[in-house]
Amino acid sequence: MIIETKFFGQIEIDEKEIIHFEKGIPGLEEYKRFIISKVEEANIYCLQSIEEKNIALLLIMPWDHVKDYELELSEDEIKELDIKTHEDVLVYNVITVREDKITANLLAPIIINVKNNKGKQIILNDKKYSIRQEIKCLS
Repeated sequence: MIIETKFFGQIEIDEKEIIHFEKGIPGLEEYKRFIISKVEEANIYCLQSIEEKNIALLLIMPWDHVKDYELELSEDEIKELDIKTHEDVLVYNVITVREDKITANLLAPIIINVKNNKGKQIILNDKKYSIRQEIKCLS
């Protein structure tokens, strides 16, 4: 399947790679199907809507930048994503790149079950995390 992307032009994807967000992502609820691509030569990923080429979020894996990052999924979240074991889970955080700094939303990680390609953005109750946590380096 060929899709149009915001950052990479046309790319070919395997339909098995499509991640389904049953309720969409907060603020983007109408978009349910995405893929994740790694940005070459950086620890950055792109969450790209396959339904709208201009909907693309840059992501990082939190432990590459915040070694003591912790999160706990609720029973409802585990059930909704059909998670059987922690090995089924990938965790990403949305980043924003500005001229003077890069920030990550550590308060609302994106959780992906790699076994069934279900995804959800959750909101953590832990107030030690910020939606604009400065990240030092992405390489």
